[in-house]
Amino acid sequence: MAANRTVTSLSIALIVFVMLTFVLAITTYVFFKQRLDEQVTAQAALAETQKARAELNTAIEEKQRLQEEVIGVAKEKTFAEIEQEKAERIAKDFAGFNEDPKTFLKLVNWLSEALAAKDGQMDKLRQDGEKSLAEKIAALEAEKVSTGQKESERERLEKDLAELKRQFGADRSNFEKLQDRLTAERQQALDETTTFQSVKTAVEAVKQFLPEKYRRPSKEGEDFDPKRAFDAAKDSEEKLRVVTKVLGDLRSIVRAKNELLAKLNVADPAVQRAVSNATPMDDRVEQFDGQVLSVNETDRTAVLQFASTAGLRPGLLFDVYDRADVRPLVAGRKGVIELLAVDGQTQARGRITRDTVRSLIGAGDRLASGLWSPGADIEVVIVGYVQFDRDRDPDIDELVSRIEAVGGRVVDSVSASTDFLVDAGLPKSIAGEGKKPPGWRDADESRWRSQTASAKNLGIKTVTVDGLLQMLGSNRDEVESGRLPRRGLERTAPR
Repeated sequence: MAANRTVTSLSIALIVFVMLTFVLAITTYVFFKQRLDEQVTAQAALAETQKARAELNTAIEEKQRLQEEVIGVAKEKTFAEIEQEKAERIAKDFAGFNEDPKTFLKLVNWLSEALAAKDGQMDKLRQDGEKSLAEKIAALEAEKVSTGQKESERERLEKDLAELKRQFGADRSNFEKLQDRLTAERQQALDETTTFQSVKTAVEAVKQFLPEKYRRPSKEGEDFDPKRAFDAAKDSEEKLRVVTKVLGDLRSIVRAKNELLAKLNVADPAVQRAVSNATPMDDRVEQFDGQVLSVNETDRTAVLQFASTAGLRPGLLFDVYDRADVRPLVAGRKGVIELLAVDGQTQARGRITRDTVRSLIGAGDRLASGLWSPGADIEVVIVGYVQFDRDRDPDIDELVSRIEAVGGRVVDSVSASTDFLVDAGLPKSIAGEGKKPPGWRDADESRWRSQTASAKNLGIKTVTVDGLLQMLGSNRDEVESGRLPRRGLERTAPR
């Protein structure tokens, strides 16, 4: 009985085991099958994922190409940024684009249509331009023909003009030669007139040197009045004959007196030199520098004539002497003329600065100046102690500057080329001190003595400081007060 139970238990256990095994096998199969299905599904999903990823990569590449190659924007820009930039660009540069939606394709189509319209307009403009160009070419061809005719006419006119220029040059050359000849003849006539007028004036001036009534040595007992005979002469030639007659008589008289002197033994050369040295030279004008051609009383100016204006400077003063006086006294001037400008080689203009109502300056009056020589500088020597003011210092620099201001030149020693010597004299002793002013040396006194002696031996004119200041149109008071030389118009009443 017990064995049956064991068999039965084993059978049940075996059945249970078999059933459990079967269930386990079924369960295992189910789970394995599910796992296999899941793997298949996973593989299918992986394949789909890879496909989707490939499509996504393709889409990304196409988007990047679209942005970079088609649209032309950076690949890192977002769609919103691209959309905003597109809207702003269309609003700014394509205001006439009104399509909706505003895509790039529609914009391209719109631009293409606009370009086509512009091309049509350009074609029309080109055609119009070609037509206008053809018309201009035709006009130029016609103008070329006309220009050729004008060129021929111009060449003919140039030849005529060249011929006229040649003829004008020849006529001008002949005219200039004629003008030069006439100018030379005019100058010669003027010189001859001036010379004749000078001779006539000189002849008239001889009257004052004619002697008083005398008995002619050639005719015993006949009295002759030269001045009456001179006044009775009708012209200058007859007056010259009277002068010649008087000179002949005077020569005979002088010869007779020389014979008498020789008999008295007073014609000894030593006696003659002693008499000459003891006789003072008269202060007369020996040479004139020019003359007055005309006077304008309205502005008190005068036209002046010189042999040469070389070296003339504006500001020079000329003393004016009467044309009838051949050797006038230096102090006998009629007035003063200040040089204003040089107008040519022989003419200048001046202004009358001083004259008298009784003796007006007129044409023919003579000009003289100690401060100018034609074509050369004035050479001056100053000796002695020059002093204008009341201090103890010498004023030679002031005198030198005034001489140089009018073109003069101050040198140290007298020579044959010296024009004049300015003698300021020896200095006086200072009151209360019994001595000479400072700066004065014994050598200066020796120089004063030697130069004054040289000037006397060479016949050089000697003037004082006041005389030089008078030549310069000034005086000691003006220099001492520091005023400029008088240059204003001055006319004095007759005495």
